[in-house]
Amino acid sequence: MQRNVPFIFLWLLILPSACQERPRSPSTVLDPTGQTEAPATRLAAADERIRVIFDDDGSPDGTTALFYLLSHPRMSVEGIGISYGEAHPDIYIQHIGRKLDDLGLAGSPLGSGQDGPLGGTNEFPEWLRESASRFWGLPIPNPDQVYPVQPAAEMISSVVRRSPEPIVVFVSGPSTNLAQALRLDPEIRSNISAVHIMGGSIYAPGNIRDLLPDSANLVAEWNVYADPIAAQEVFESGLEIFLVPLDATNQVTITRQDTRRWRQGGGMADFAADIYGSLMGNWGVEDAAIWDLMTAAIMVDPGLCAFQPLHLRVITDDGVTSGQTVVVAGQAPNAQVCLEPDADRIRETLSEVFSGAP
Repeated sequence: MQRNVPFIFLWLLILPSACQERPRSPSTVLDPTGQTEAPATRLAAADERIRVIFDDDGSPDGTTALFYLLSHPRMSVEGIGISYGEAHPDIYIQHIGRKLDDLGLAGSPLGSGQDGPLGGTNEFPEWLRESASRFWGLPIPNPDQVYPVQPAAEMISSVVRRSPEPIVVFVSGPSTNLAQALRLDPEIRSNISAVHIMGGSIYAPGNIRDLLPDSANLVAEWNVYADPIAAQEVFESGLEIFLVPLDATNQVTITRQDTRRWRQGGGMADFAADIYGSLMGNWGVEDAAIWDLMTAAIMVDPGLCAFQPLHLRVITDDGVTSGQTVVVAGQAPNAQVCLEPDADRIRETLSEVFSGAP
């Protein structure tokens, strides 16, 4: 189902980010014909922990995705970075450090990216970034505490290099930090098992007008639009990429009933529920989109979505199609693309993990 216009407007004012199918096993994707299945990702076996680097742009749903991964018994968050995007990275990473410390979770290396794209002038509106600087109106614990932070690209390179086994990179904002890390240290490719990205729009309309109503760009999605050069470099990197675009995220929302179940899980779950509960409670909306959060759930369990292998490129030129994610026919796939999420199972999975249910 598509999100309706009034809901988008309310969500983006307060907490912006940026077809049912039978369940499949967590290790299958559809081939281009839809007739056969293939391995989805080289994640750890079911009884092993998955090492992940988390990289977001300081969005509310991205922050919730971080606490989902921290809550998941199979996940080991090895590094946390904030990229250019919805937030000013050097400010927002301190908010994350404070919240982690408040919940007794300090210890992961923190990284702050450059406050701008690799090229071009596309950027989120400043009023939105100032909202992120205020932590979206959420309480800021230890507001005077300052935490050590590395340049994000250097943090990514260091964490990947020292990982004893291949590591997963999760990107729920512009791909700026990962692209810079690959420029800085191309050899880290060999120790990255997969990259999971929320971004792009394949067949669905773009969402630039959600924040810039007068924009002539009808085709791009914000995470890719904000740094199309970085996105294109990551698509061309040769890494195994799993993309969750607007085509999928438009189909999944959560309700107050979902967030009430989360609250059975303690501090991290309460904080995650506070982000969504604030929106739905203060504005009286009945459901909320979960762009980055569902991407995190799908990363851990790829069986929550039917994937299609596609070759993608990003339009990096200025103009009304800047940042568009284009399917290139006749070329070998460079991404597995989630197009048919299992909304019910995603909601149930989020509730189980946040609530601590078996």
